Amino acid sequence: MMTKKSIFIYIIFMLLVLSSCEKNYSHPYYIEGDGLSDAEGNTYKSAVIGNQEWMAENLKTDLYCNGDSIQYSGADVRVKVYDNDLENEAVFGKLYNYQAVLDTSGLCPCDWHIPTELEFAVLINYLGGYKAAMRKMKSSGTIEAGDGLWKEREPTKTYDGNNLSGFSALPAGIGFYTTFMLKDSTATFWALPTEG
Repeated sequence: MMTKKSIFIYIIFMLLVLSSCEKNYSHPYYIEGDGLSDAEGNTYKSAVIGNQEWMAENLKTDLYCNGDSIQYSGADVRVKVYDNDLENEAVFGKLYNYQAVLDTSGLCPCDWHIPTELEFAVLINYLGGYKAAMRKMKSSGTIEAGDGLWKEREPTKTYDGNNLSGFSALPAGIGFYTTFMLKDSTATFWALPTEG
């Protein structure tokens, strides 16, 4: 997931005071963003969460922003599909290594960037802290219940996802060289160090 540059939402509330009555207003944690597309033409949903806009789907491109191909074979592999299974790609997108993240050709769709640690911290804080954010960022449902992609966590199910943020994190797992692990139970995202 990535943030769109310089997104600020200004919301002006006009309050009308009548007598001593007060109405409770609820607001969503997010609003749907404008979405985006990558150099390959894949389209993605986005969610505006606080003053940041995030991709709400995993990246699935084989092209950098500048149109160059991302290395998928040989000694310099930078992108993989879990278990090399195209069905996993259709559901979870692709797995990219740190060389792809750092490549100056731009892994993210143009005008988007890999978030910094500070940008993730702002997101987590906005969603109520680490544990609350984890639940709000995870897609809802479980494999066992037949309504999602996450394995149930026992015994308390403390971190069941409810996707109240619209971030829609999926358990795409991890890929190291020729080893794949933790699909259905782990979502990981790259973050760059915050400059300064």
